[in-house]
Amino acid sequence: MRKRVTVGAVLLLLTLSVTELVHARHDARLGLQAKPVATDEERGRLLATGKKIFVERCAKCHDERGDKPLKTGPPLSQRGLSDEEIARTVSGRLKDAPDDEKRAVALYVTSFMKRK
Repeated sequence: MRKRVTVGAVLLLLTLSVTELVHARHDARLGLQAKPVATDEERGRLLATGKKIFVERCAKCHDERGDKPLKTGPPLSQRGLSDEEIARTVSGRLKDAPDDEKRAVALYVTSFMKRK
């Protein structure tokens, strides 16, 4: 019995480690490495870039600040999405965009997201 518990615990730890590694590699492929925003000036530039791209590519359905109700549910700004969910969705929607643009749009969306 003790051997089973030990083997089960080892398998569980291995599974968790592999799962973390897979998610980290997936995030790296999407360009979602955690990059801290260094300065207020850089953050301001990223927000301006993100807003410009969002308005051009997303505002038709979501409005400029994500306030437009959608047929599929509440407005984007009221969905309470996590930073990871926002980054994943932006990367999926802007597949051909450079990583810096994806990061800028994700930051902009995060700026108007109402948290639960």
